[in-house]
Amino acid sequence: MAIRTAKPAGSKAAKPQMAAAVPFSSGGSTAEAKPNSGATPNSLRGLPPPPVTAEMRRAMIAEAAYRIAEQRGFAQGRDVEDWLLAEKQIDAELSPRARW
Repeated sequence: MAIRTAKPAGSKAAKPQMAAAVPFSSGGSTAEAKPNSGATPNSLRGLPPPPVTAEMRRAMIAEAAYRIAEQRGFAQGRDVEDWLLAEKQIDAELSPRARW
């Protein structure tokens, strides 16, 4: 931030004042910069949600399967059952019908 000195009328000593901060603009435009309030979610703009990749889906299933196993106290021998139940839950959440 730049400091500039201003000499008030009738004063002998200059008082330092902070200059107004100017945000960086990369467009070369002389228009006044607007503060970034964050991105508006697609759902608020009436757009469909972004697609879920296979890797994102797998990670969601793994997390859900872990929560299911945790609720059961991590009992042995039910990992496949936990995974299949988690897969069913996540697929139901990702289904287009579930959104309406």
